[in-house]
Amino acid sequence: YLRINITNYMSVSRNKRSGNSMNKARAMMGMTMGCIYIIVAAVLIYLHLEDRIRLGDDVLTYTITTLMAAYGIFRIYRGWKMYQE
Repeated sequence: YLRINITNYMSVSRNKRSGNSMNKARAMMGMTMGCIYIIVAAVLIYLHLEDRIRLGDDVLTYTITTLMAAYGIFRIYRGWKMYQE
């Protein structure tokens, strides 16, 4: 009976460690994706200002790029908080 408890404790400890490294990897992926969203938003704004791309009218272009940049910032923030845990 005691051996089972020690084995269970060790497996829980191992799962907790592997879960922690998985959370760190997920956090890094989230921050990376956030950076990609911000870069894409910046490129879309640049291309729109150079008249190389049209997503519709100006309001639609700025709305889409603002939402993409805001979501990118959110992903970076969430990834940073997850990385710190």
